[in-house]
Amino acid sequence: MEENTVELSLNQATTRPYPLIATAEAAMQAGIRHIGLWIEPVQEIGIARTRRLLADTGLSVSSVCRAGFLAGKEGAELKEAMDSVRRALDLSHEVGSPMLTLIAGGFPEHDRSIRNAEDRLRARIEELEPHARETGVRLALEPLHPLFVQSRSVVTRIAQAHRVIKDFPAETVGILVDAYATAWDPTFDDDVLAAGPRIAGYQVSDFALPLPIPDNMNGRLFPGDGSLDLGSLTASVRRAGFIGPVEVEIFNEDIWELPLQTIVDRTVDSFARHLTQPLNALERQPV
Repeated sequence: MEENTVELSLNQATTRPYPLIATAEAAMQAGIRHIGLWIEPVQEIGIARTRRLLADTGLSVSSVCRAGFLAGKEGAELKEAMDSVRRALDLSHEVGSPMLTLIAGGFPEHDRSIRNAEDRLRARIEELEPHARETGVRLALEPLHPLFVQSRSVVTRIAQAHRVIKDFPAETVGILVDAYATAWDPTFDDDVLAAGPRIAGYQVSDFALPLPIPDNMNGRLFPGDGSLDLGSLTASVRRAGFIGPVEVEIFNEDIWELPLQTIVDRTVDSFARHLTQPLNALERQPV
């Protein structure tokens, strides 16, 4: 495998306070070739303007974030959430994204069974799969860290995501692997290998304690600023067959206060030093 084949994609979460146009232009100037879009900034400037921006900057879209939160909803709330996923699939198609991040959602008040929640989620993905097939956009179920199992995602492991979606066509329903969310799992390597062609996308950031309170999710760090072995984790994902762009997705209030150019420059530098270089060293080793 040639060195430096892993490519960086800048997920918009990393530059959240800054407008999409400014972020895309900064990414282009830094030599980044891919971007992970979020629905709200695209809606803010419109799909037509987004498409022109992508053409002008030469950026390709690695993903659109996010839709779903289906497992714990019922009635009118569920109908709106399902319709929202369909609209997000349409938007993803319009901006040329190969996938839409799907978040499972938490528990309803009356049922705290994870298996029951999985069954509900599976049934709802079954309803959505034809629309994904029609748009040509892959639904990518993202396991979240167990911290958020109650409120945001009953799916916390790669193997669990695989169990939920294994009966759907791989080309329309896959898994988004987030290193921050799943590196804790001692079966990570085996589960990634088992998922294989189901892996639709891959995101990285770094993890360290203590987490911020009350917004635990906003403790993500630049690669190398925490405890994750991102080179080894990424090598496992690549051995499983995923060779697409790797998104840096960071939620961090302190980082968001930095100038846009500083965020982009630190993203590029940390990705090279703590992901690309260790990965190249690992992949040079004899099998």
